[in-house]
Amino acid sequence: MKTPTAPSPRLASRIDKLTGSVARDILSRTQDKEIISFAGGLPDASLWRDLKLPEVPPSAFQYGPSEGERSLREILARRSKGLGLPANADTTLITSGSQQGLDLAAKLILEPGTPIILEAPSYLAAIQVFKLFQADLHSLPLDSEGICPRALDRLLNETQAPVIYLNPTFQNPSGTSYSLERRKQIAAVLDKHATLLLEDDPYRDIAYDAPPPPPIASFLQTSPWIYLASVSKTLIPGLRLGSLTCSPALFSPLLKLKQAADLHSNRPAQFIATQMLADPAVNQARIDGLCQHYRQKRDLMQTLLAAHFSGLASWEVPSGGMFFWLRFTQRIDLAQALNDTLSRGVAFMPGAPFFADPEDVGTSMRLNFSLVSPERMEEGIRILAAVVRDLHQTAACAESAS
Repeated sequence: MKTPTAPSPRLASRIDKLTGSVARDILSRTQDKEIISFAGGLPDASLWRDLKLPEVPPSAFQYGPSEGERSLREILARRSKGLGLPANADTTLITSGSQQGLDLAAKLILEPGTPIILEAPSYLAAIQVFKLFQADLHSLPLDSEGICPRALDRLLNETQAPVIYLNPTFQNPSGTSYSLERRKQIAAVLDKHATLLLEDDPYRDIAYDAPPPPPIASFLQTSPWIYLASVSKTLIPGLRLGSLTCSPALFSPLLKLKQAADLHSNRPAQFIATQMLADPAVNQARIDGLCQHYRQKRDLMQTLLAAHFSGLASWEVPSGGMFFWLRFTQRIDLAQALNDTLSRGVAFMPGAPFFADPEDVGTSMRLNFSLVSPERMEEGIRILAAVVRDLHQTAACAESAS
């Protein structure tokens, strides 16, 4: 007897626009500890191997306020205010990672067809969210100082986009950090057009050479803004805590959206984060140690790339964050390269998913240096370069044969 076929469920039309996270897919393929993974944006687990977590009071196990614990909001608001933002605890919302902040902002602003401007390349999980809400995505290329203010002015005139999404400090994936002058110029353009700025700033504290300039939002005079931050990269990623600070008029609807999403973020995690962040001097010493640890890894990867990728790709040495962004001198099949490197125990992140517009895509690769141990980094870069050289030679032979 045949088993009857179950009818397909009737889903919302937006699900057709829902894409999976390529980075998470690669991570699921690299759970084997033998894999040398440059693919994700993962902190180094050795940094908290011997960490003793603060005790959590029993009161943390009860439901709590949707906006988050007041004590944690005050700590994070003081940090934002120190960066020049007109922030306070009453306009600061604790989120389940900065990714939830992106989701809440998208729900607040975007309808099908709403124009939004972002960088090329841009954070792939932000692209994923904006496409889910069926936004009309427009991209501006990055140079060494950020996006071009004149190009932004022209694009805002053309699209009338009500919102722009920027990750201007040690950008994921490119590592670019906008110059001070460029930040001021972009803020002036946004004020001219009354464009809402959605600024994502999870890597600010991971600076290797000098402190980065203040957020772009700190230079706005009249335009509305939403500023996202996170403790995932500098505290413990598994806590999944971020914060959202915004223009006062935006806080109430964002809080209601938070209530509709999950009532409140993890309370025990908030109590842990509050106690770990409470002493500014202790917290700064911990961040200084983290930056020194990652600086050594950055410098090692730069040395290895110069030794193995010279002539194959170009890149800039990032002044902060967790990534190198490689642009290849000729096109190669990076899907094939990924399969080849995975078979040899190495993972990387192809560049294509970081572009909203397929026409912008060249041949590029993001490499994370924060996770892999120094001992294994050399082996991984050597294998990556060997696979890329083989594909270059194959492409050259095919071209000459044609």
